[in-house]
Amino acid sequence: MKIAIIDKKDIILKLDNNSIKIDEQTIPFKIVDLLILNHKVKMDSGDILKLTKNNISILLISYNNEHTSIIASANTKAGDLKLAQYDSLKHKLRFAKYFISKKITLHKEQLKNLNIEVDIEDQLDKIYNARKIDEIMGIEGTFARLYFKHFFGSLPKHMHKSKRSKNPPQDPVNAVLSYWYSLYYNIISVKLLSYGFEPSCGYLHTPFRTHNALSSDFMELFRAQINQAVFSIFKNNILLHEDFSKKGGVYLKYDGRKKIWKEFVDLVNTLKPMLDDEIATIRKMIDEANSDN
Repeated sequence: MKIAIIDKKDIILKLDNNSIKIDEQTIPFKIVDLLILNHKVKMDSGDILKLTKNNISILLISYNNEHTSIIASANTKAGDLKLAQYDSLKHKLRFAKYFISKKITLHKEQLKNLNIEVDIEDQLDKIYNARKIDEIMGIEGTFARLYFKHFFGSLPKHMHKSKRSKNPPQDPVNAVLSYWYSLYYNIISVKLLSYGFEPSCGYLHTPFRTHNALSSDFMELFRAQINQAVFSIFKNNILLHEDFSKKGGVYLKYDGRKKIWKEFVDLVNTLKPMLDDEIATIRKMIDEANSDN
């Protein structure tokens, strides 16, 4: 997915000759699949329609990333896939085992990059033998506590409180983790919509109000790589305490976001082949599950 990010304050975005115009910069439509905008960018509604007509989705992010909105073409895609997806929900346990087994394996590999060895054979065996999704989530929760103990223990102590915190994050490391998780969750949602999936219907996670449960399912497969990228940011001292604000929680300031947009885009580009492969895998699993009916 080709991403363009416009994170500037109080500007007007215009279109000209199938290109996005911002200040003195021109971005051709052909090199953009997703346009990420902060909430203070102004656009004409006609230009929004032109972007979606050219298969460019828009992700709007609010201050502190508390609210997001996806704008995409309303044209229905792959109705047969949606029907197959709904039909496969009776096989939720099979999909849940796949997502969490792979998540734990990827996290083990990420810790190995930090020269930390953990044994996951017991967890994988328990997942294989699990009879309910709640059992799988319990296994995942136990592993997550062990994982984050090692993860935070390898980072500069002045940038975290040694544990995962969210809603709101309580320290700089958790602020970036939550921010990037949320951004990539929305990117997954856009990607799933483009393929014709229904992002709100998941296997591991439960749909709730505005929650895209299937996007959260897929997110489990990418947290380890996101964690590694965030780890590198703090190990290399790219962000400092002054890049964060404290108001009910800890959040990246505008100047802090600017410092790490390049790293985020590089990460998204690195993950693209894996995301495409995982979408293809789940599509195949849906067909296989339905053939077992």
